[in-house]
Amino acid sequence: MPSQNKPLHILGIGGSMKANSTSLWALERALKAAQATGAMTELLASRDLNLPIYSPSQSFTELDTNTKRFLNAVRKADAFIWSTPAYHGTIAGVVKNALDFIEFLSDDPRPYIHNKVVGLIATAGGDLAAVNAINAMVHVTHAIRGIPAPLLVAIPQAWKVFDKQGKILEEKWAGRLDQLGQLVVEMATKFQPAEEPQKTRS
Repeated sequence: MPSQNKPLHILGIGGSMKANSTSLWALERALKAAQATGAMTELLASRDLNLPIYSPSQSFTELDTNTKRFLNAVRKADAFIWSTPAYHGTIAGVVKNALDFIEFLSDDPRPYIHNKVVGLIATAGGDLAAVNAINAMVHVTHAIRGIPAPLLVAIPQAWKVFDKQGKILEEKWAGRLDQLGQLVVEMATKFQPAEEPQKTRS
């Protein structure tokens, strides 16, 4: 459990593979809000992860160094913020692939992301796809024993919300992303275990 001298570690995962990713910009905004509360933040952008395709037939020892580094970042995080573009009405494949690797933490003393808070963000070009992507991420969060933050940020027509440099043009969405980052830290503080279980794999 983080002590008073050690800030919470909030891990951001997501974004698309393109340079001007609205879902990545949204994630960065929420992480900045979390950091402003005193949390330590880390960003693992989809385009930088370079993970292989998840295969359930692999063993942990067969994973490459980069994938193990990703899993160790997930393991040590106190809470998360996930952000995905909505592709064809659901989670982008690159984001879902990263989340699938969390299966390798199923045998940890604290399995998967047990009782860890997850803030959820989705951006879309249309009106409804972001909501569908958020709903899909809620199901994933439940499946790996996480706790979805009750503020869900589904941004429709994201091309209107951000300019070409990633600046948010609508204060409504800037406020919601800031609230999400703050809420994740607030909830994560309450859900810290009395004693961190010993970790079995590295």
